[in-house]
Amino acid sequence: MPATIDPERWLEFLRTEYLESFIHDGGASIKFAVPLDEHLREEIENGISGHAINAGYIVVRISSAVTRVHMIDQLFFRVAEQIPWRQLSRNVIVKLAKEEGYAIPTERNPEPMAQSLAAVNGLDPGMLTMQALRWISSHVFGQQSLAHDFRFAVTQLCQAELSGGPDGDTMVEVITDWLTGRNQAISAVKPYGIFSRVTRSNARHLFESLLQWVRFAGYPGAVVILDVSRVTIARNPRDDLLFYTKAAMFDAYEVLRQFIDATDRMKGCLIIVTPSLDFLDIEPFGRGMGAYNALKLRVYDEIRDQRLVNPMSALVRLSQERDGRG
Repeated sequence: MPATIDPERWLEFLRTEYLESFIHDGGASIKFAVPLDEHLREEIENGISGHAINAGYIVVRISSAVTRVHMIDQLFFRVAEQIPWRQLSRNVIVKLAKEEGYAIPTERNPEPMAQSLAAVNGLDPGMLTMQALRWISSHVFGQQSLAHDFRFAVTQLCQAELSGGPDGDTMVEVITDWLTGRNQAISAVKPYGIFSRVTRSNARHLFESLLQWVRFAGYPGAVVILDVSRVTIARNPRDDLLFYTKAAMFDAYEVLRQFIDATDRMKGCLIIVTPSLDFLDIEPFGRGMGAYNALKLRVYDEIRDQRLVNPMSALVRLSQERDGRG
């Protein structure tokens, strides 16, 4: 049996070598953490979440039991639902104001940001609004590396946060509904310069843009905890949760494979995939990684020590009963 590592020891390694260094500096990585005992799953996921929050990251948790993880657009929607969009917009406006030499209010108040910034700087709100719109146009809308529709969306969110009021609230609601998939009618967002629905063809680029936006707004990055334990269930338990056919399983593994291959395009992102024990099956006719060779070749550790675990490997087996230190 391959060596395992204690969850607490692995989590500490994840904190020091990834959250506080590599990911913080703009890197991206995907780790497959397989709990050999299912009762450890919650402890592992809560441990990752706690370390990430303490380090300042935005944490997203997704379960294959309620989210169709074989569809990248559905993954994007679940990520977008857990992003504090208004806080990110406020952070960006504050950042741009500081760069322009303006004083920043020490306390957050409910009035529009243009008014609070104008008050603390002794300026007319209308004049400050015109200046701030130029910052947003230059530094937000001008970010050509962002997906076209995403760039329009975050520009409008910043403008809404700046001006506030009922119109601003409506703009935020409509755009976040588009980002999260709550309303996919293009007619709702056309007035804001957005002309495409979020689909499987553009969701990955939108996700990469989201990661850039999170870092631009002052966070070190995002940590996505992805529980895919439902994918390997062979028989439908009919428990009102999602069941994955063999075809859906292949699609889910392809989504994971694409994430692995896209790490050079993702900034400040750590994805922790927590499969079930069945994922370790390397036979080609099962439901484990062996069923999808393109994924297996990227995560399976064919050469490994029977006593020692490499905590930096793409795949780790976690157990409290048998520590990989030998």
